[in-house]
Amino acid sequence: MDKKKVIGVSVLFLLFISGVFVGYWYFSSIKAVSKKIEIKNGAENAEDLYSLRMYYPAGEHLQIEERRLPRRTLPVAIAEAVVEQYLKGPIDTKVPVVPKEVKILGIYKGADRILYVDLSEEFRKNFRGDAISELLLLKGLYQSIISNIEDIQDVKVLIEGKEVETLGGHFYLKYPLKGIVSYETS
Repeated sequence: MDKKKVIGVSVLFLLFISGVFVGYWYFSSIKAVSKKIEIKNGAENAEDLYSLRMYYPAGEHLQIEERRLPRRTLPVAIAEAVVEQYLKGPIDTKVPVVPKEVKILGIYKGADRILYVDLSEEFRKNFRGDAISELLLLKGLYQSIISNIEDIQDVKVLIEGKEVETLGGHFYLKYPLKGIVSYETS
C-alpha cells in the first residue's frame, strides 16, 4: 500500500475515534445537565411524593381533592402541609370557600393527641357565610387533618394563640372540633 494511503486511513481512523469520544462526552454532559434542571425545577421521584386528601366545602357537602406534595415524615410537618394546602382552597373554584390571607401561626400536638392549629385573626375576620358554611369550613379542616395524619384524635382551632368563642357566630370553638363536625348536614 502506498504510504499516503496508510497515513490517510490512519488519520481518518483517528478522526473517527476522536468523534466517538467527543460525541460520548457531549451526550453524557447533556444528560447530566438535563438531570440537574429536573432537580432544580422540583421534579421528584414518585416515591418522594405522597398524596394528601383534602376536604373542601362545596355547596352543602364536602368535596374531596387530592394533592401531591414532597414527603414529610414528622406528624407536625405533615399537619402544617395539610393546613397550608387547606388554606389555599380548592384548585378549580372561582368562589373562595376558605377565608383569604390567613397565616399559620403554629401547629402543636398535645399529649392528649389533639392537634392545636393556631391561625391568624384573618381566619375569623375574613369569614363570610351562614351556619352551614361555617360548619363545612370547620368540618373540611378537621377531615383534612384527621384523614392524613395518624395518631391525631381531634383538632382544636386557636386564633392568635387564644381560644375563641366562635368563628362566625354559629359554633362554639372553646372545645375541639370533633364534637362540632360530627353532625350530618343532610
